[in-house]
Amino acid sequence: MTCKDEDMPDDHDMTAPADQHTVLPFFPKSIRGKLIISLLAVSLLGTLATSAVIYAMWRMEDRILIIESFCELNQKVLETRRYEKNYLLFGNERDLMLAFDYLDEVRSAIAGVRGLSPRSMAGVEPPYDQRLAAYENTLRQLRNHDLPAKRTAGLREELRERGSALTEQLLTMDAKAKQTVEREVWGFQKMAVYILFLAALAGSVLIFFLVPWITGPLEAIRRAAARIMHGETASIPLDAAIRDSVEGVELANSLNRMLAALEAKQTQLIQSAKLAALGRLTAGIAHEINNPLNNIYLTTEVLLEDLPHLQCSERLEMVHDILVQADRAREVVGNLLEFSRARKPGALLKIDLAKLVENSLALVKNQLHLGKITSHFHPVPAPVWIVGDPNQLQQVFVNLILNGIQAMQPGGVLSTAVSLDQEQHLAVAEVRDTGQGMPADIQRQIFDPFFTTKTEGTGLGLAVSYAIINDHHGEIKVESHPGQGTLFLVMLPLAPKE
Repeated sequence: MTCKDEDMPDDHDMTAPADQHTVLPFFPKSIRGKLIISLLAVSLLGTLATSAVIYAMWRMEDRILIIESFCELNQKVLETRRYEKNYLLFGNERDLMLAFDYLDEVRSAIAGVRGLSPRSMAGVEPPYDQRLAAYENTLRQLRNHDLPAKRTAGLREELRERGSALTEQLLTMDAKAKQTVEREVWGFQKMAVYILFLAALAGSVLIFFLVPWITGPLEAIRRAAARIMHGETASIPLDAAIRDSVEGVELANSLNRMLAALEAKQTQLIQSAKLAALGRLTAGIAHEINNPLNNIYLTTEVLLEDLPHLQCSERLEMVHDILVQADRAREVVGNLLEFSRARKPGALLKIDLAKLVENSLALVKNQLHLGKITSHFHPVPAPVWIVGDPNQLQQVFVNLILNGIQAMQPGGVLSTAVSLDQEQHLAVAEVRDTGQGMPADIQRQIFDPFFTTKTEGTGLGLAVSYAIINDHHGEIKVESHPGQGTLFLVMLPLAPKE
């Protein structure tokens, strides 16, 4: 990761031109303000809906009282008519008096209906009052006992007719009142449907605009963080989506400052690691070269002191030892030069990775036999094509296999396998041994030059292998636990399809 000064936003970046904003300038730019506005809108909708429901319930309660009042009026009239019929059937004067007295209760019930709903009595009240007065007048005349029989009979028939008219008109008024209530109920039902539709519409609009309005800055920061993770950028740019949120700008600036601090720490760690690697490299070179030089020095010193007294065969043996030690020192220097110079792959060929691993196993067949190591190879059924230098890649796998053989006691098992990772478009080769494994601190150093846990060797094998795989745009990993063996994973890009 690299971090340039121009990538890091300054504090003045928190302000932006108006044309970069995605919302109107009078809308709040903080998530807190946006949430408050959203909750106020929801509360307003809820208040309106609740008010409408309360109003509908109040109106329904009023309508129910009107229906009950008409029922009471109807009962009073029917009760009056019952006394009237008893009088007409049996001629009992007491029933006539009771009917006359019940008219007061009928008028009281009419007053109750009129008080609850003047509109329910409008248009029919005057005729009803007139008929009720005429009915009362007929009852009053029948109380006169001095009337002729013919007149009494006529008044009785007139009483029956006027009572029927009262009942019919009352039923008409009751039906009209019920129709009025039913219309209002239907109106309330439609209002409830309208409110439900408006609430659903308002909720959809809020969700459609509110979610991007609030989460837009966070989503922009998430996308920028993903780009940082993939190495596409070194900081979070303050684009229009982030600038529309105060919290988004503050969070982006805080993350950018954190990234800058991490970059500085990472640079320090890399420098420290380079110095440590250089120290190990220097120590390794000194150790590998000092041993043959020390032997050459001792042999030369003896040769100088005892040259006159040494036989020719002894002198030749000492000179031969000097040559052997010199060759050893030259080999160390040659390996170091090979490691340090650029390793450009030779001729790039299309290779079957499974066949390459199988050929590498064939090259170390004698070492497997001498070490009494059992080998298992698990290839995939079809060829696994990659592109690379077959000689360099074979050097890698031979080195990994030999390391596995040297890490095991007789009777160990070496497992190799080749597989496909279609999702990552990679070919994967595995080399697993059943040796003693290694702790985490050793795993972190095994690819460093001149680092080795063996008594013999230069410690350049894994470092060269790592460099070769890296030159082939691949990756090499190690997984190990003490006492559980070691697994090396080599991942290389698949060859392009023709």
